[in-house]
Amino acid sequence: MVIRRYRIQDVEPGMVLAKPAIDHLKRVVLAEGTVLTEKLIDRLENWNIFVVDIFGDEGNPLPQESSLPVAAFGQPTNSALQEQFYSAYKDVVQDVQTAFEQIRYLKVVPLIKVRELANTSITDLSHMPGAINLLHMLQGMDNHTARHSLNVAIIAGVLGRWLGFSTKLLQDLILSALLHDVGKTQIAEEILNKKTAQLTPYEADLMHKHTIEGYQLLKRTAYQLPFHVLAGVLQHHEGTDGSGYPLQLTGDKIHLFARVIAVADRYELLTNKDIEENYLTPFAAVEALIREAFERLDASVASVFLTNIRDQFIGNIVRLSDGREAAVIYLGRFISQRPVVQTRDGQFIDLEIERELTITEVVRV
Repeated sequence: MVIRRYRIQDVEPGMVLAKPAIDHLKRVVLAEGTVLTEKLIDRLENWNIFVVDIFGDEGNPLPQESSLPVAAFGQPTNSALQEQFYSAYKDVVQDVQTAFEQIRYLKVVPLIKVRELANTSITDLSHMPGAINLLHMLQGMDNHTARHSLNVAIIAGVLGRWLGFSTKLLQDLILSALLHDVGKTQIAEEILNKKTAQLTPYEADLMHKHTIEGYQLLKRTAYQLPFHVLAGVLQHHEGTDGSGYPLQLTGDKIHLFARVIAVADRYELLTNKDIEENYLTPFAAVEALIREAFERLDASVASVFLTNIRDQFIGNIVRLSDGREAAVIYLGRFISQRPVVQTRDGQFIDLEIERELTITEVVRV
């Protein structure tokens, strides 16, 4: 009898297991020959079993060979949406750079222009499908401070939508995130360009003061900003455990805007290969943020971010630690789980089980 491999979402009641269903602990949870019911299929999903072997030709089998076109592993081709995102991003980052240069040399925040960017162009970028995923492929450009600020604003905008912010609150959040590091425009560029480990104690103290400097710059503008915008700038380096700065606030004493920006800022820094020498892939960054969610970050905000960001990774072409390229085809329901990938030759690998293998690079999205 023919044996076919099926994704669990394609399995239907009445199908018969051709091989035992094995869980991540290598235990047989359903024997060969079991007739599957809706209840048993649900149970397989709960056990995080993603692929099963079935007798017969019914349904939509997952072939033993690659179900992905070979072209998926070939030369990268950007979709129209990706090209639109990249083109709009390059225009906006130049506008942000111009605004930051004005602040650096004139000590005046062009608030009307910056507000317009937050309300229109950056909001539009944050609404594009897969925006955070697309950002990862844009690194290697100049204007590090401007790009970091823009990236954090886009990520915060996406996270704000996931948190259910109203349109007006979302625009204010994006503005606050865009300006979260505005105080760094008052720090010498040779200090800004150093890695954290290279800073002297005096320079590290200067860097810590950028939150206060940014807050004071914005307080001096001719246009009065809402308190939550200012709070996001002042408090985004506070840790929920009291270990942050400048006020050592704890828990919900830290404004929600600051707690949202902190998550966006941390993810951007972890994955930014132009800022951090030991930058992480988005997958490794998720694992790091899971740990930090129970330390310095707001756990509820981080949980919403981590639960939703993983969906953007489906379909990414990645490089494994053994050098092979693979496509991300499945992510378990628990945020701590590593994905299932499919290699060019059609092999399915559950990285939660094969712990010696890791994702070392996102080749393309």
